[in-house]
Amino acid sequence: MTSPTIAVRVLRAPRARRADAVFLTAAVVLGLFALAAVFAPFVAPYDPDAVDLLAVYAPPSPAHWLGTDALGRDILSRIIFGARTALVGPLLVVVLSTVFGALLGLLAGWRGGWLDAALGRLFDVIFAFPSLLIAIMAVALFGKGLVAPVIAMSIAYIPFVARLTRTLVTAERHRPYVSAYRVQGFSAPWIALRRVLPNVTPVVGAQSTLNFGYVLAELAALSFLGLGVQPPTPDWGSMINEAQAGLPGGHFLPAIAPAVAVVIVVVAVNIIGEEFSRRVGGGSR
Repeated sequence: MTSPTIAVRVLRAPRARRADAVFLTAAVVLGLFALAAVFAPFVAPYDPDAVDLLAVYAPPSPAHWLGTDALGRDILSRIIFGARTALVGPLLVVVLSTVFGALLGLLAGWRGGWLDAALGRLFDVIFAFPSLLIAIMAVALFGKGLVAPVIAMSIAYIPFVARLTRTLVTAERHRPYVSAYRVQGFSAPWIALRRVLPNVTPVVGAQSTLNFGYVLAELAALSFLGLGVQPPTPDWGSMINEAQAGLPGGHFLPAIAPAVAVVIVVVAVNIIGEEFSRRVGGGSR
């Protein structure tokens, strides 16, 4: 009886080690980008806005590891400083959408009835509009920058978190431990906030981690369209936009470098989110 179990473990071990190695690599990469963003003034070799007209479109060299752009600004320094807006914006969206989405989902799943139906219709209305379109509408109303898109995309992502939370809470509220707390005289809000919500938080958190990558790509696209963070503030999306002028002349690196940074971070976040989802799903009841 034990030999099949041992054989299965032996076969699964290399796969598990590879998954752990990929997860660790993604975590290290994301951590390096986060550290670079926090300590940008200390690790960036140049001022990101320093113009050097004698070094326009300079190729990679010991002086400029990734070369320079059309104004002679160091690309590596701008990518390092651009990590701040690239990471802070999605982080704010994920935090706001997760907090409000989890609370609304908890309310809908716990109370049910007409309140659940009303919130469901509200979420359906928000779902009808793509998050990027909502962000563009917010920019049209409140102006370009980071604040309006962050608020708009937070609203757009609330239904994703709320519906997941609502489904999980609906299942949790029928479990025996909830009935046991009711019998002991604990109030419904206390049970919902102190016991039910912590039980669904790991799954919601895993989904929110995946949302981070989606939001990062969408905010970068918004900056690329000229509606997000405005030059000369370093931002990966706006850097790609500015670099378009040099493409006909064969100057590809100013556009490729920030685009690769976006891809690397999005892939790393997705790997981490998928691994969290797998572990949470594997350990759920």
